[in-house]
Amino acid sequence: MTFLLKTVVTYLRDVADKIEQGKCDLTDEQAMEIMSVIANETLSKAQACNFLNLSRSRFDTLIREGKIPKGKKVKGFTEL
Repeated sequence: MTFLLKTVVTYLRDVADKIEQGKCDLTDEQAMEIMSVIANETLSKAQACNFLNLSRSRFDTLIREGKIPKGKKVKGFTEL
């Protein structure tokens, strides 16, 4: 993994940790910018959980709470 990708992964994990603790300091604009970049990448649920360093149950909880968007079905992509 390149230095840039490692930096992004670290940043996103820090953000996810802060969200879980209720201490997120991202503005709505910053959150939407991050999501627009991530939303263009097709990931399975397992890949998304691994990427965000979250358990599946925590991932599902964050979706139910509306803190992360629900995924979309992609034609030809059979994984959850």
